[in-house]
Amino acid sequence: MSAPLRVFLVEDFPPVRELIIENLHEIAGLELAGVAEDEQGALSWLNSHACDVLILDLELRQGNGLGLLKSLQSASKLVKIVYSNHVSANIRSLAQHFGASYFFDKTLDTPKLRRLLERLSAQPN
Repeated sequence: MSAPLRVFLVEDFPPVRELIIENLHEIAGLELAGVAEDEQGALSWLNSHACDVLILDLELRQGNGLGLLKSLQSASKLVKIVYSNHVSANIRSLAQHFGASYFFDKTLDTPKLRRLLERLSAQPN
């Protein structure tokens, strides 16, 4: 049996955060490693803890997801997933440039995000 896929979530809006956490708990082989509400809190946690997947919103209480992605560009083994309402082509391009592996629209792509996490958690890590 392989170790669970450790996911770190960066989301500042409590109702959305709780919904994501609820969905994460339903996926076998996946473990919520931690949560942050802002860029600095996320960066601080990520610099002192290990995880496999980062799910982040772009609009945060303080700072933003693009700044966090930019700070984490050297963390190449970390799967970085943007999950946001800000989905313009320019924003997607910037997120990809700063190392986002996947980009999902909160209003349309929740099932796609779940399928991706199920697939990742089923792979040996």
